[in-house]
Amino acid sequence: MTINQSNKFPKNERLCGEIRIKQLFEAGSTFKVHPLKVVYNRIDGVHETSVQVLISVPKKKIKKAVHRNQVKRQIRESYRLNKWALHQKCVDKNVQLDLAFVYLSGTTHPYSEIEEKVKLSLEKIAQTLEV
Repeated sequence: MTINQSNKFPKNERLCGEIRIKQLFEAGSTFKVHPLKVVYNRIDGVHETSVQVLISVPKKKIKKAVHRNQVKRQIRESYRLNKWALHQKCVDKNVQLDLAFVYLSGTTHPYSEIEEKVKLSLEKIAQTLEV
């Protein structure tokens, strides 16, 4: 089964719902790729989408809303452009993945650096799906 490779990030790919988010942070696996902390939880069987994503930039780390929103946009954009390898792997393995990107740094970073870290983390998650 192949996925339509449009570069959209629709509502059904966003992780929302208190119960699912709580399960993700309680039972999920974690690793850090500075300035990001990545939490993911593998669920066997595919539901409506293969990967659902949550992006969080804590107010404690970045005080101004303008800068928090900028960082969220950068993470969202880099995920949107690089998600297809992971999506295809999840469809092939018949699993669903809940995924959270939590920003750890107290300062903003350039888009190129954030994109590189998101790519690295997506590759790392794809490797764990192989096992």
